[in-house]
Amino acid sequence: MENCIHWFYICLALIGLILFLVAMFMNYNLKLKDKSLELEKKHEQNKQRCYKLEQKNGAEQRQINELKAEIEKLKERK
Repeated sequence: MENCIHWFYICLALIGLILFLVAMFMNYNLKLKDKSLELEKKHEQNKQRCYKLEQKNGAEQRQINELKAEIEKLKERK
């Protein structure tokens, strides 16, 4: 009978340990999901920023092309 009580306490301790480990694992997964959502938001912000920069660079490139055309016209006049 005394041997059964020891096994009972050992089983309780193992169950407690397993529950503790599962709780830690779940908390870790939640932190990973939060981090993933945060990175996803930053990615969207970066995409929007890149789009704005590309639009700005497109306008500047158009100006550069126009100025090059003007330079070519001036060279041809000489």
